[in-house]
Amino acid sequence: MVILLVVLFVGIAVTVTWYQGMKRYQALSVSPIVKKQAYQFKMENLKIPAGIYFSPTHSWAHMQANGRAKIGVDAFLHGLTGVLSSVQVPEQGVSLKQGEPMFSIVHKDKKLSITAPISGQVKSINMEALQNMRMIHRDPYSTGWLVEMQPTNWEQETKRLYLGQRTTAWLTSEMGRIRDFFAHSFAPPDSESGLVLLQDGGDIADCALAFAGKGLWGSFQKLILDQANLDFKQASETSHNQ
Repeated sequence: MVILLVVLFVGIAVTVTWYQGMKRYQALSVSPIVKKQAYQFKMENLKIPAGIYFSPTHSWAHMQANGRAKIGVDAFLHGLTGVLSSVQVPEQGVSLKQGEPMFSIVHKDKKLSITAPISGQVKSINMEALQNMRMIHRDPYSTGWLVEMQPTNWEQETKRLYLGQRTTAWLTSEMGRIRDFFAHSFAPPDSESGLVLLQDGGDIADCALAFAGKGLWGSFQKLILDQANLDFKQASETSHNQ
């Protein structure tokens, strides 16, 4: 009886694996993105401007000559979402702490919450960019900044962020983490034709999240962004207590 149950279990496991493989093959065969190399999401295509601090939740901060910091969402995340439908930002005068929710980026009926890279008060909002999502997508570090803040703890908080070569190392690691996430979390049934999120060979497809369903956006929020923010806070607390 035990042997029969073991054989049955193995048979079910093999069948499930085969079925998942067939679903992936079918998705690959109909996907409009996987056969085009231009759609591959590559690290070398990402420009990392000098002097910009990056948060592990994909927001960034850059100090201006006037003592205020411009804040936005990094090009890495824009490469995954594609051109957004809208971005929700805090109102002028609102004060936020590092790691608190700051932006909601929206693609149709799907959205992600992005946390503040630093603490401070919102002094101005880039209304021109908010009225032109392509501006934000095309040049997030220049014309596509979202708000300007008056920092309250710039020197200490930026020590916890990524700058220069540390940014490159972090993004390389992040690429692997997100590749693993997509490899194990294919688009849910309600997404268009079950479009796959990885290229042949395992490369992340450009605008992968744009092709994903609402459920996968929720998983990305929880497993990628929220987990990164939790790890960031824990590391900051540990460093503060030492």
